[in-house]
Amino acid sequence: MGLAASQARFLAITSRKMNCEFQSMQIAQEKLSVTRDLQAASQKYQNSLNATKLVWDTDADEVYDLSYDIMMNPSALNDYNPYLITDTQGKLVLSEKMFQAAVTAGIIDKNGDPIQGASLFTEGAADAKGDGSRNAFLNALGERGQVSQSTIDSITKLENSYTKSGVGGDILDKTIANALTSTAFISELKSKYDKTEEGHEAGDLKYQLDLISLLGDKDGNGEVTDDEISSTFCFTTSPDPEKDKGKFIITNNGQALTKDQLQNLSLGDILSGKYAMTVVGTQDLAPTSEKALYEMAKLLGYESGSSVPNGVGLNVDSEAADALSQAISFTLLNITGPDAKAVTTGGNTYEAITNAANESQNYNGIVISDKQHASISLTNLLKSYLTNFAIAIDGFSNTQFMVSDKVSDSVFATDDLNYTFLIEEKDAITESDVLTADFYNQLYNQLCMNGATSDAIKREKVTDPEYLSQAIKNGQLFISSLNTDGYFYQGAYTLNGYVAEVADEDAIAQAEAEYETTKAKLDYKEQTLELKMKNIDTELSALTTEYDTVKNLINKNVEKVFTMFST
Repeated sequence: MGLAASQARFLAITSRKMNCEFQSMQIAQEKLSVTRDLQAASQKYQNSLNATKLVWDTDADEVYDLSYDIMMNPSALNDYNPYLITDTQGKLVLSEKMFQAAVTAGIIDKNGDPIQGASLFTEGAADAKGDGSRNAFLNALGERGQVSQSTIDSITKLENSYTKSGVGGDILDKTIANALTSTAFISELKSKYDKTEEGHEAGDLKYQLDLISLLGDKDGNGEVTDDEISSTFCFTTSPDPEKDKGKFIITNNGQALTKDQLQNLSLGDILSGKYAMTVVGTQDLAPTSEKALYEMAKLLGYESGSSVPNGVGLNVDSEAADALSQAISFTLLNITGPDAKAVTTGGNTYEAITNAANESQNYNGIVISDKQHASISLTNLLKSYLTNFAIAIDGFSNTQFMVSDKVSDSVFATDDLNYTFLIEEKDAITESDVLTADFYNQLYNQLCMNGATSDAIKREKVTDPEYLSQAIKNGQLFISSLNTDGYFYQGAYTLNGYVAEVADEDAIAQAEAEYETTKAKLDYKEQTLELKMKNIDTELSALTTEYDTVKNLINKNVEKVFTMFST
């Protein structure tokens, strides 16, 4: 009975031991699977770090995800020029609604091919329908909610609103601002009107600082008499201390300006020279300096209390309007904030005035000689204002420039040859109706020439930003844009000036979140398997010990039996 019991026990232990070993093998396989899954998740995450997307990057540093609407709807974002989505054959890829509008208007057939009856440069009647004209296209778009009725009415009522844009015709100048380097900007501030315009005679300075009218018009009637001029200005640096007391002397490099020179003084001249305004005697120069600052700012587009662009000088958009106002506040601190600088001059009145005017070029505020003649550098005042404007337009993040008490401690934007000022372009077309009309003219002309794709799947999916971005990156679709010669060309998507490829931060963040979630799950699973493995190892160790004990017991019992029957 002992031997039989031991053998039964031995078989049970063997079965349990084999089961534990099998479970151990299973857990080992699961751990290998967890390792593979973790490696796959890690590789997927690493690949996602290279994810990119296409964006629409404007001149105003505003960035948007690339979309069909941005490229195919007239707005300031695309300069009122369509950026056409085209296929490998050069056919336009329109949205389904736009495609059906073109078919209804009689521009293309149901296969997207241009209809011979549709004529380029045909405006059509305002209420045209199906005659292949641009107006028929506009009306068909309106019926499908793609263009508002007010926009259609404003375009169709324009005289001579049709152009050959996009097929080699003259391009409307839609750029409202010129980018000028500091040197070109200063030259622009010296320029004159080349024809009678906006009430100006040919030859008038565009940016004239009329100090005679500004300071001499004491009765405020808009006219300055000779007596007022003689009582306001002194045109020599050797004034009579009593007779000329309170008068202003405007100098350049220490030389007093004549009346004619003063009447033809531009902001560009001031920036190019070393101009100073000095008052004879003890008169407070701060109010007059502020007055000159406001006048110079006004010539550059500053408008008190307004953040609305007025189309003058630097005031090309709302950000510039705000920056012009903010620059006033900071420049005033240089005039009135620190105490006026005392200058020891000695000698006679001429030396005192000359030295004060020369010394003012070393400061951004007022200097006063020991004979109480106050002077301020108009050149530094204007440089300070433009530098404060440059700092403000960058959102005060610009650490390149600085306006300090002393010129030697300052870094002026106007001295940086690479700095660019944006200034209003007087010849630009800014009327929204004309701009919108030109947009649809270009779109219509391209439809008449190239037709549209008949691929319904592309028409359906082209309005999906994700599909659009991937299709363009993969070369399935292209962007055709207006060139300087008046024609549309299909080319690399990064060459049109607006489309850029950037890291897809959203996709990267989503991939990171997915990776962290997957990793946490796999880590938990691995820890669970480790615990199971430890339990099985413990049980297997105990079974092995018991296995050896029972085996030895069986061997001894068998040995006793053989010994018993052998005697």
